Order: sequence, then C-alpha cells, then structure tokens
Amino acid sequence: MSGFVLRRFVDLIGTGVRTDKGFKEIHLNFVAKNVSEFCGQEVTGQQVYNHLRKWRSRWVKVCKLKDISGALWDEDTFVISLEEGHYAAYIKDHPKDVDYLNRPIENYMAMQIIFGSGVATGRFAMGSNEPLGKPSDIVDILDDGIEVTSEFVDASNLTGKGKTVDKGTPGDSIDTKPMSNLGKRKRYMTDEDVAVFNGMKEAVSDVAVAVRESIHAEAAPGIYNAVINCPGFSREALMYALNHMMEHKATSLVFLDMTPDDRDLWLKTFLAKHYHN
Repeated sequence: MSGFVLRRFVDLIGTGVRTDKGFKEIHLNFVAKNVSEFCGQEVTGQQVYNHLRKWRSRWVKVCKLKDISGALWDEDTFVISLEEGHYAAYIKDHPKDVDYLNRPIENYMAMQIIFGSGVATGRFAMGSNEPLGKPSDIVDILDDGIEVTSEFVDASNLTGKGKTVDKGTPGDSIDTKPMSNLGKRKRYMTDEDVAVFNGMKEAVSDVAVAVRESIHAEAAPGIYNAVINCPGFSREALMYALNHMMEHKATSLVFLDMTPDDRDLWLKTFLAKHYHN
C-alpha cells in the first residue's frame, strides 16, 4: 500500500501541483480519498500525512547512507553497496540499516521525486523544526506494523523520530526542557537538509519534468493481460475495470504488483462499488 500512496503524490507533482510551500491539506485529503476507494477502508488525510512523514525519514536515511566512506551507488538498480567485510562490520554496529544496504531501495524513485528537492515544507513539512501533528485517535492502516496512535508528535529533528508524550494531560511531558524553550526556538537548516537539498535539487528537477511529460502518456505495460485474464468475472466487467486502470496509471501499477488473491479482492471491491450491469 505504501507504493500506492507514494505514486499518488508523484501523480500530483506530475500534474503540476506546486509543492514549494508544502503539500496542502487538500492534497492529503485527495490522496486519502484515493486510498479509501482503492482498499475499501476509511483513510484520513492525517493518516496519509503520518505515513508520508515515515517515508521522509527513510529518504533522509538513504541520503546519509550514500555518504558512507567506501559506499558505491548504482543509479540503475538503486542500490547502496558496501564491500562484504565493510558491510558485515557496519551492520553489526547499525543493524537497523540492513534494509538499505546491498539491496534495491524500496520506492526510491518516488521518494526522490517527492522529497528530493526539499518539497513538502510548511504545515506538512517532513523536516520542519516545529512540532507536527495534532492529538488524534487514529491508527495508520497504510503499512503493517506502523502504528500512529493518539499522541502529540514532536518532529523536532529531520528524521521524524521525535519524542512522543501521551495526550492525557495537556502540557505534561516526559522531558520538560524543550517545552521551556519553545518561545525561543530558532529556525535553521540541519546538515541533513543541506545535503539533501544540494545533492538532489537538480536531479529531481529533471525527473519532475519527465514525470509531467510522460506520467499519463501510456498505459502500464502488461496491464491488459493482468486484468483480462483474471478468472471469475465477465469480460464486460473486466473491460470496465481495465478502462479505469488505463485512466489511472498509479492504480494499474499497484495492480500489477498484487498477488492473484489480492487482484481478485480488488476487482470484487471495485466492481461492486462502481459497476452496475
């Protein structure tokens, strides 16, 4: 589901949506609506925001790992490579980085387009020094194992791993020192901000232009056979679903990645809601 969410934001950027001042609430709600229609569950803009912030944190991690001494970057496969001995020693000290090294980075291109030039600042910033989020009783259903509960979220550093305090008593905090300095907080760019901005601005600008020119230019390769060969549906119903996917490339790309059972579930849900014949 993460791939679907990120592709929807790529779609927005590809259509010319300006994000120099951040993704507006209307953008988050638009993506939330798309996700709700796709998975058949209610999803809010706040949940989409929390999910996007998680991927911003991953993007920052990737940018930092590229700068590891001795690391090699493969632009074609999106792999940060370390020599075997170096890799073993590094992972021993940093076990949480195992998902980013010597293997293709998940959703790299989408992250580059969305976060690479410092987009999504302001109210919905991923790297703002201001507290992000509001107290809300929600659970992030967009990604298994990633739970966003009723908490105040302080994203006071770029990684988005800020402190959390229970919302039970307003003003209570695990660490009161940061609260006492809120009035004196200064805005600044962290080293990660500078590295991301300087290193990726030009490349992402070119990618964004390419996306605007081609994102809706052609159907996803293989989508016809993937849809029309699904068993248990009439040809008319499958053609109806195919027509929808031809107009929504992001949906068709996710459909291609699904297992046969998930494709069957998606078609049943979509056709029950939209196809009445």
